[in-house]
Amino acid sequence: MESELLSLRAELALLEQDNRRRLETFERRLSALEGQLQRGSVDREKALLEDAAELEDELALLMGTHPEATKAPAQTQPSAISSTAVSSSTSLESKSPEPKPHPQRENKPPVSSEWLQEGLSNVLAPALEPLNRVWEPLAGFYRHYQRQGKAPVFFMTATGILALVFGFAYLLQFSFNAYLGPAGKVTLGFLVAAATTFGGVTFTRRMPHMADYGSGLIALGVILLYLCGYFTGPYYQLVPIPVGVGLLVVTTGLSYLLALLFQTRVVSMVTLLGGATMPLVANHFDPSAVIYLSYLLALALAMLHLSRQIRWPQLAMVTMALSAGMFEFSISNLDETAATWGPLLILHGFFYGFAHYALRGISTEEIESKGLEPRRLVIIAANLVLFLHISWALAPSSTAVGIVWLLNLLPWIALALYSRRLFGYSTTSDSARVVQNMALLHGGLLAGLAILALCSPALLGIVWCLEGLLLIFLGARFGFINVRSEGYIALAAAGLTMLWQALAWVGNGIVPAPLLLSLNADAGWGNWLALCAATFALTLLLRHCADQISLKERYLAALADNTFGLLLSASFLLSVGIFWPQGMWLLALLPMGYLIWRGQRTGSAFSEWLGLSHFLLLFIPLLASASIVGNFHFYDQIPYGKIASVEAFLTLWGLTALYQRLNMQSSGFSLALNLRKLFYALLPVFFLPTVLHKASDYFPIAVWLSCAIALFLYTRLRLELLKQELRILITGASLVAIFGCALREFGDWQGLAMGGLLLGLVSLAALLWVGQGLQRKPIGRDWQLALHQALKPIFPLAFYYLAATLFIISYALSRDFGLALLLSQLYFAGLYIFKPRLAPLRNQLTPFYMLSLRLFEFLTLLQVAAVIANSNKAPILGLYNLIALGIASLLVYRHFLANRAVWPGRRLFNLWVLHLTAIPVYIALLAQLLETMWLPAISFALVVHATLLLFQTLKPDTKKLLKLSLLLFGVAALKIVLWDMQDFSLVQKIVVCMLVGLCMLGAAFQYQKFLPRNRLPQ
Repeated sequence: MESELLSLRAELALLEQDNRRRLETFERRLSALEGQLQRGSVDREKALLEDAAELEDELALLMGTHPEATKAPAQTQPSAISSTAVSSSTSLESKSPEPKPHPQRENKPPVSSEWLQEGLSNVLAPALEPLNRVWEPLAGFYRHYQRQGKAPVFFMTATGILALVFGFAYLLQFSFNAYLGPAGKVTLGFLVAAATTFGGVTFTRRMPHMADYGSGLIALGVILLYLCGYFTGPYYQLVPIPVGVGLLVVTTGLSYLLALLFQTRVVSMVTLLGGATMPLVANHFDPSAVIYLSYLLALALAMLHLSRQIRWPQLAMVTMALSAGMFEFSISNLDETAATWGPLLILHGFFYGFAHYALRGISTEEIESKGLEPRRLVIIAANLVLFLHISWALAPSSTAVGIVWLLNLLPWIALALYSRRLFGYSTTSDSARVVQNMALLHGGLLAGLAILALCSPALLGIVWCLEGLLLIFLGARFGFINVRSEGYIALAAAGLTMLWQALAWVGNGIVPAPLLLSLNADAGWGNWLALCAATFALTLLLRHCADQISLKERYLAALADNTFGLLLSASFLLSVGIFWPQGMWLLALLPMGYLIWRGQRTGSAFSEWLGLSHFLLLFIPLLASASIVGNFHFYDQIPYGKIASVEAFLTLWGLTALYQRLNMQSSGFSLALNLRKLFYALLPVFFLPTVLHKASDYFPIAVWLSCAIALFLYTRLRLELLKQELRILITGASLVAIFGCALREFGDWQGLAMGGLLLGLVSLAALLWVGQGLQRKPIGRDWQLALHQALKPIFPLAFYYLAATLFIISYALSRDFGLALLLSQLYFAGLYIFKPRLAPLRNQLTPFYMLSLRLFEFLTLLQVAAVIANSNKAPILGLYNLIALGIASLLVYRHFLANRAVWPGRRLFNLWVLHLTAIPVYIALLAQLLETMWLPAISFALVVHATLLLFQTLKPDTKKLLKLSLLLFGVAALKIVLWDMQDFSLVQKIVVCMLVGLCMLGAAFQYQKFLPRNRLPQ
């Protein structure tokens, strides 16, 4: 017993030791992976992965397994990624052929992308379910071979099977085309279609829970039957046309019975689409439209019955849309000599069939809760519009269509009287009232349109107008709102008729400019006057009966009153146009003033704004004049154009005076004030187009004169618009002066460019003095303070303008572009260094700094171009560029007061740009100075440049230039190894190597010497 106890204790100790080793291994693995998560180094990640693999091997040996034996099961284990369990999951899958990406390197997708992915997966999952059922076994089959190392075998096998499948498919296609004729193909097609249909019927009956699937099979069979009928008839022409028609009718009837029997929507839709469109595709009914339309009518009525049986109203709407399209298509192909009474009679079948469907089955509960269904309203409205449109197109004359519409009035009257017998509604029910209202609506509309078709067009508007006014008076007198409604409808129809005739009269009087309108006092003018009188009579009538009418009718009275003002103005102007065509536009100010006064008197904002809109009529003669002369210049216009221009310009100021005289405070008054501001804004610039057109040589001086006028107006009026205009004019005048000098030099222009430039310099100096531009806090009167605030954004422009003047004058005197650039750089650098506290320049230090550096870079480009072109100006450009390099280096390396506004975050970039730009500078200089040894000298210069940069890295503020130094060393080394050693002579190689070696040794010694004294304390 004791020996057994001792042996058990020994085994327990071994197990404890083994478990302790396993625990240590797990902890080492966990710490290694946590370190990998905390660090982003790629090399460290690889090392940790190798350590993890070794630890896993050791763990596997301790567990009594081998990594290769557990490799396959590890691939099938799910991986759960979390912050706490990532170590254990990664240890089980570290040998997987597709390792999980690092958790820290996975960017967490936004919420919107997660929502989008989830939504797409939910939408696509049902559609891809059949593919997933096929794909999952194939994927499992592939993974099985992949685990066995037989993935190539899998791919070759799958490719072979696919090739055999395609081979057999092509073999069957060849056999089908070679051994079966048209009759055999059609017979086989009918057999397949019949089998598919029979299979769908059997499937639907035996499996009711999968009725939708069976309906799809039945629909597929019906489609195949239609296609086989098409191939039997027009494609292969195996049967005559009557037999083809019979096949079509049989197919349609069979599909209709199937849809009715199984109550399926898919088959009903296929029946409708196939039955309606296949005859046209097969050209069965091409000789006669009556036969096809009769067939289409029978099909439409059957579909309406089917729609009611299967309780699917969408089928009725589709039937109506398809019937309308097919009917329109059929009658569009009719010959002009063909009789149209047959299609017209068939149209009545469609009209009353759809009306019967829409008006039958209306429940009282539905009317009380929701009202009439929108679908029924759509069918009723579309049915009525379709009937009116097609009957108008089919009738041989307007008299005939009027008679047809009058005859159709009788059924609707009968429907209004006997709706209970026709539809089974109760006499007092809401359903019966709805049917009666619809019947009256149809009857009234058909009666009115019939009168329209039968009556003379010249008298129609006046007759309806008198009838409408009489009905409104009687309805208001006896309190019949329905009678008034009918009167409003008649009056609206009369107004539209007379308005159309009046507009046609105006349209016929349009002539080319300058008259534009040539009108005669005929029926069109009478329509305008009658329409104006009718509107005035309606206004008086509604005001007289204000106590008997409703609130909406009072709104109508206000609308009629506003319409009267519009028609009165149009009648006045057109009456003037009959006797003085060009004067009607010039006299537009008279109705404008009347309408504004009328708006104040009646409180109508519409009348007021209508009057203001008459101002736009003054531009019509101006545009007509411009179209004749070809431009908008004032002195070139015809007299009427000049009068309209002056009248429009003075109206900008006069509108405000009119409002002040009327003492009106409205939104129109604010517009008038804005127009007066526009008048003041146009005063400084109204003469500039004329100067540019007539005397362009003086245009730079004229622009500065405009600035003076704008300055004077602003000091007197102090309008915000004038302040902005003053700033724009000063900026524009400066640009015009500079651009004028460029045109005179390079564009062969003989204007006063230099005079404009110097006048601008004097003007800007005067503005600096008058506006106290050099002072931070201006002093003086209110107008001086306001002028300072207005010109404050312009003050820095004066210094840029001075730079442009310096550049232009120096170039004009020396004809040296490089010298002009150098002087401009000196100017900007001088302002930056010596005048940083000047008030206008406080916000311009960064632009001055950047301009100085950019001018140096531009000079460098000029020098390089001159050296490449072997120009004689290359030496002097090199000298200019050395000076520019010194200025740029001074700006970059010296610590000035202004550097605080420029250097933060930008100094390192400027240092890089400076040194990179300096490289072509000394390369171009060496190419000019040395003829044979300039290539070795470039290599040596690159080494010297890199060495100087290396010494600059000893300072804390420039230590980041080390990368640039190493880059230059690398470029120099590559040039020496890949280029110099092959193209240089022996002497050049010796010189380059010796110089570079000495330079590097000396630099190393000096760098080692200066390093301790410049090292920062730790």
